[in-house]
Amino acid sequence: MTIDNRYSYATIFFVLSIVLISCSPSERQIREIVRDELAGAMERKPILDAKTIGPYSPAQKVGNFLFVSGQIGLNPTTGVLENKDIETETKQTLVNLLAILNSAGYDSGDVISTTVYLKDIGDFAAMNAVYASFFQQGNYPTRATVQVAALPKDARVEISAIAYRQHKR
Repeated sequence: MTIDNRYSYATIFFVLSIVLISCSPSERQIREIVRDELAGAMERKPILDAKTIGPYSPAQKVGNFLFVSGQIGLNPTTGVLENKDIETETKQTLVNLLAILNSAGYDSGDVISTTVYLKDIGDFAAMNAVYASFFQQGNYPTRATVQVAALPKDARVEISAIAYRQHKR
């Protein structure tokens, strides 16, 4: 049995328990079935719908989790860094991040954690104002924000994310 996008883990285990009760399999068989189901649920799938500037995947889907690589404010059409100011760059960074989330069937409400890399921690307040507008108040993801010495393409901000959906789409 493979995990269908319409079923939750609870449904799968409920069905498995019915099957197991009716078949009376051995303990070894039960362990094999559970191991196989969990292995299928945790298959890794790269999300390749966005351009990268290096040898990495824009995102990796593992089970119901989506791990999104750090995004910077590159305009996806022109390839130019949108760096007029930190607000513009942060907005483009988050637009890029959301595009990857959406291409994998997730949205900003599914983001459970982000890491923000700032070239200058003095840009925190301005970045934070833009960042807050991309997430629903009361459902903000956890976040770490750190200052770094440099970022790719001389960007001022980079943001990575982890998202989770209860049911796969």
